[in-house]
Amino acid sequence: MRIQTNGRVRTLLQFETLEDRTVPSAAFADDRLLVTFTDAEPTQKAIVALGASPAAESVTALGLGIYRVDLAAGVNFQKAITIFSAQAGVQSVARDSVVSVAQTPNDPRLSEQWALSKIGATQGWNSTAGTGQTIVAVIDTGVDFTHPDLAANIWINRGEIAANGRDDDGNGYTDDVRGYDFSGNDANPMDETGHGTHVAGIVGAAGNNGTGVSGVNGRAKIMALRFMDADGNGFTSDAVRAIDYAIRNGAKILNNSWGGMTPDPTLAAAIERARAAGVIVVVAAGNETANNDTTASYPAAYARQSNNVVAVASTDANDRLSYFSNYGSQTVKIAAPGESILSTALGGGYTTKSGTSMATPIISGALALLWDLHPTWTYSQILGKLATSVDTTSGLSGKVTTGGRINLAKLLGATPTIPPVTPVPPASSGSLGPKITSAVFGGATATSFNSVRVTFDKKISASTFTPSDVLLTGANGRIAVTGVTAVAGSNNSVFDIAFAQQTAAGTYTAAIGPDIWDVQAKRMDLNGNGIGNEAADRYTATANLGAGTVPPASSSRKTYASTATAVPVLDSRTTRLEFRVTDAFAVSNIRVNLDLVHGRMTDLHIRLRSPDGRTVSLFNRRSLNLSGITFDDGAATGLNAKSLVRGASVRPEEVLGNFAGKAAKGTWTLEIFDLFAGQSGKVNSASLSFGAAAARAATSSFTQFANVDCTVALRADAIAKN
Repeated sequence: MRIQTNGRVRTLLQFETLEDRTVPSAAFADDRLLVTFTDAEPTQKAIVALGASPAAESVTALGLGIYRVDLAAGVNFQKAITIFSAQAGVQSVARDSVVSVAQTPNDPRLSEQWALSKIGATQGWNSTAGTGQTIVAVIDTGVDFTHPDLAANIWINRGEIAANGRDDDGNGYTDDVRGYDFSGNDANPMDETGHGTHVAGIVGAAGNNGTGVSGVNGRAKIMALRFMDADGNGFTSDAVRAIDYAIRNGAKILNNSWGGMTPDPTLAAAIERARAAGVIVVVAAGNETANNDTTASYPAAYARQSNNVVAVASTDANDRLSYFSNYGSQTVKIAAPGESILSTALGGGYTTKSGTSMATPIISGALALLWDLHPTWTYSQILGKLATSVDTTSGLSGKVTTGGRINLAKLLGATPTIPPVTPVPPASSGSLGPKITSAVFGGATATSFNSVRVTFDKKISASTFTPSDVLLTGANGRIAVTGVTAVAGSNNSVFDIAFAQQTAAGTYTAAIGPDIWDVQAKRMDLNGNGIGNEAADRYTATANLGAGTVPPASSSRKTYASTATAVPVLDSRTTRLEFRVTDAFAVSNIRVNLDLVHGRMTDLHIRLRSPDGRTVSLFNRRSLNLSGITFDDGAATGLNAKSLVRGASVRPEEVLGNFAGKAAKGTWTLEIFDLFAGQSGKVNSASLSFGAAAARAATSSFTQFANVDCTVALRADAIAKN
């Protein structure tokens, strides 16, 4: 499927090229000690006693009462420190340090790579900046191997002679000097979409070369293996061929920023062959906001049966699970930054993308550095160290196996200096998380806004409610939040959100949370299901300038019907139908009428999105007929019914009442995700209705997109037969 960014546009500042900066970086020798005497000229007896110790191999005078003692073979330095410290006249005993330089790479856009700072990359690079000995296979849409920030790090098959039409090294592939294209069956793995190039730059864009950005491992060797076409579609069989090629040609880490919902025994077998060869398979957890433990995404789900699989979730700049990221305490091992990640783009440029596709190569690059540092370690030793090299955060507890986000400094044995971002409230009590009961816009005058007063149902840990927890938009777009302050006398249950005075007429929206904690360490649980910090737990307040409140509900039922007919639901795509509500009223008793046919209903996930971005899932991969069906919270029939007849009403997957009280005015979107390959369908009609009976028509428009942003979908081989 097509590769998308997360839909946000970022303006990146240009920085002057950073100069080389060198600072001392110390490690310690295990075979020598420095012994300092109290007297700058110790007695001959004391010096003789020092050299006579069975712990000493030799003694060298350094002046001023300081002696270097080379330890005898097999003597533990800690034991030797104890021995020499007990000798008469000795003031101190210390290990002899190994001093080198720690270099900040001079890549000019390094300052824009927030993810590297977050994972402690500079501290980690003090241990090693990479040796170029570990090959990372980027199995993807290909790689722009001519990119000036990648060319030096592209793996070269030294046994092959370019363009001579022969298989010189006898590996079964002709002219495969820079990898291979299994989609086109040729030796040109050049990227055409940009996804693989972006991934490759995160792994190993050349570091300290005065150009662009730096990869996590600035000296990694990147094996470019393409198995997806220009549309971002690939076959399982080609993915398997790429995996086997990588294993046979020396790759130690396979980066797989793609996935699908269908298990495949041939893919599982290829991953097992990688395990038998001691190769680590790093995979994207997926971007469906799903629990992979219960709703499997492949190849991530193969972590259950193959211990060389590392599934990676995505986090934001505040170490919170990204709103789009899949998770799973049993199947997703670790998290890494995955939002607005700056990396290489086609044609020598740079761009930002978001998704678990971007988090995955951070782990691949980190593991390549660790293997560079410890080339004799097995894959089990490498992954064992990874499991203990995270910054644990409350937002990842129960979401990933390790409970944390990668810390490169810990992984490589350096000392991290970045303090944790997320505050840690007292232990949880087991009650439900807090809810917002109201949020009211206010201003100095009736024609201005400069604050939102938010009321919770319980006491909040004030340090967990910050401006970063609020997405504020107004008549002229995004509005910066300048502060969040507890209201005096409210016992931290009422807060004021402050921002610059706004006078432009129009609709204003504040999306708040959900990573806000009460004093019992529970995060917002707006839907009351016992699981905090879900996307559905975000509270959204909307107001029109001057009113400070949402308009009242409509006194009559208003219906907004699609005039489009026979809208196609294409295979492995997302269809979006838009409904433009032009009237101002509060949402009440919303219903969704849908006439949809599809060759395989279990392929579909359908949800409704409000103008402020809140979503409610209506239907998720069930075998029920949706021909002339109404989704209604008050329906007697649920989606666990064996069948539905035309004209039936059914309760949706999630409660439509989550929209209640919000401003209806704006563009509503019905999103139909076709998650599996092989079948298609169409929407005959669709409409929304609000309130209590006169109909009002509004035209809907539709567009089609790939169904998962920034994680390339894996198409099953069965497509070729259908």
